Amino acid sequence: MAALLQVSNVSKHFGGFTALAEVSLAIAVGERFGLIGPNGSGKTTLINCVCGSLRNETGSIVFNGEEVSRLPAYVRVRRGIARSFQIPRPFRTMSVLENLFGPSAATRSAVTDSSFHKQAA
Repeated sequence: MAALLQVSNVSKHFGGFTALAEVSLAIAVGERFGLIGPNGSGKTTLINCVCGSLRNETGSIVFNGEEVSRLPAYVRVRRGIARSFQIPRPFRTMSVLENLFGPSAATRSAVTDSSFHKQAA
């Protein structure tokens, strides 16, 4: 079974600093994957390369069988690659469950609504 996300030999530098050095990983459909490490180890840089906020200098990023390394972030979002940012404060007017699933439900609703409007037009 092919990986949903295949990162192969991805490197990223900031000036003389190497943030990522030939990082590779594969994530299968339905797999849960955790990325852990100390501050400065490149976790956020890797996520930013995958989602398109940063461009990796070497290597490839393949999502759902398509090379996406050179696609802009907005195109990757349309392909299904998205990221979230840590919000250290919950929304006080929402339950714990709503705080956990609210953003994903809102995104699905927005995608469904925009898809519907395109089809209806």
